[in-house]
Amino acid sequence: MRAVSWRRKALGTLLALAAFAAPAVVVATSAQAAPTVTTRVASFSAGPATVVRGKAITVQGQMQGFNGRTWVKTGTVTAVVYFDPDGAKPNAAVRTLKTNTTGYFRTAFAASVTGKWSVRMTPGGALKGSASGQATVRVAAPAPAPTSARPVSTWNCPAWAPIKGNAPSKIYHLPGQRYYTRTTPEVCFATERAAQQAGYRKAKV
Repeated sequence: MRAVSWRRKALGTLLALAAFAAPAVVVATSAQAAPTVTTRVASFSAGPATVVRGKAITVQGQMQGFNGRTWVKTGTVTAVVYFDPDGAKPNAAVRTLKTNTTGYFRTAFAASVTGKWSVRMTPGGALKGSASGQATVRVAAPAPAPTSARPVSTWNCPAWAPIKGNAPSKIYHLPGQRYYTRTTPEVCFATERAAQQAGYRKAKV
């Protein structure tokens, strides 16, 4: 009986040691689990399609998730805006922002050069990441400022083009010159250079 008891005690000790030495099994929590919900960037746009340099380019869209039947709003998530000016920088992030509670985002940039805009949603929780397509915005140089104008009345030029040009004589008169107030202009110039390039010469007095 003593031998049997001793053997049972030894077996119990070995089982206890084996349990202690066995590697622990880690069960992934919901926070550690891989994202499972497919997402998309809906109604994405960047524009206008052509914009004058210095004006605003608006980038907007909505993040959506698929619930197995239809696309629904994601709620607040993180969106990253990318800009590629020449085809060599498709992964150049220019702004990170949060959407509103419906997954909608809207942001603006000052137009500088022509390029392609896109947006990506970063994965989080059960949501997978997703990316929009690219939208090209062409940036045009501002139109040159006008250098001449028609008179605003018989005797007066607009404030931005105050130099009076007398067409018959091809003479221009500056504000403050002797005959300025008595000249009825046919054309008004913004600068003396503009008047001279149009073939006019300065009045002597």
